[in-house]
Amino acid sequence: MSFYISRFKNRESIEFDVEVVTPMFLGGAEKSNAELRVPSIKGMLRFWWRAMCGIDDLNTMRNEEAKIFGSIDKKSTFAMRIGKTNHLRSVMKNLPQGKKFEVRSRSRNRSFKLGIIDYLAFGIRDHKKGYTRMHIPAGSKFQLCFDFYTDEHKKSVLRAFHALIKYGGLGAKSRNGFGSITVSSKGTGGFEFRGQMKEFTAVNDKSKLFDQFGVHDGWEDALSEIGMAYKDARLNLEKKHQYDKRLLIAKPIVQTGSGNERHAKPYFLHVNKLDNGRYQGQILFMPYQYYQRNKREKYLRICEKMNKKIAEAARG
Repeated sequence: MSFYISRFKNRESIEFDVEVVTPMFLGGAEKSNAELRVPSIKGMLRFWWRAMCGIDDLNTMRNEEAKIFGSIDKKSTFAMRIGKTNHLRSVMKNLPQGKKFEVRSRSRNRSFKLGIIDYLAFGIRDHKKGYTRMHIPAGSKFQLCFDFYTDEHKKSVLRAFHALIKYGGLGAKSRNGFGSITVSSKGTGGFEFRGQMKEFTAVNDKSKLFDQFGVHDGWEDALSEIGMAYKDARLNLEKKHQYDKRLLIAKPIVQTGSGNERHAKPYFLHVNKLDNGRYQGQILFMPYQYYQRNKREKYLRICEKMNKKIAEAARG
């Protein structure tokens, strides 16, 4: 893996060789298909730019984002394109199940074993038919090219890209660890967690990175470990079949019939491919101002309880 820089008239091009670390459910024109599409990648790049920009005011952040990424009235300051794909293909097949745990079904009045990777893929996997969407397999490689028309915002765009590589993923279920990617040049230095919580998802002084999990030979074992840590911490919040506290972490929960009301969880599961070719999982906690003011303190207390359990799991 490598990256290349070339200069043309009024344009600088930077190319990255990208490797897919965990299966990527990146949708094409048809949701069931998996396809590398620049708009999907650029959309996720926008998310991580917002998360790392350090701007507190929502309107100010949106105006700055429009300057960089473009809007109805403005062109973007850069373009992205897919380069060599090394015969990349999408497949429709089941994934390794990962570590199994017991689940009790009230409707069927019985217990059964469920794999943690299947648990993390809820929504793109049917319990009878298996996976309902194609994916780009782990180990696939492609080239991603940036064309910058100005130097003014190049640094912040590349910073967002390296945040995506370090903490996020591409495609469906990326917060559950799917679609993690890596490049040989991951950027220098880390990201500081500082500032106040915002109305949108962004790093702040309450953010935490749980990165002391084990090192594994396969991505499925690394994802399995952090998946179990997240699942156990979430279920530890309250008794089975009670959802008052878990609804503060994320909505909807299917069993509650919570309708169209929804908000995304503040946890980002991610698998890194290390320089030695092995794999290590991590979980980033990145909270935001809870949308219901009267529940914000309770939201943070529940998150802190989850964080304590995740930290215990990370320490082994």
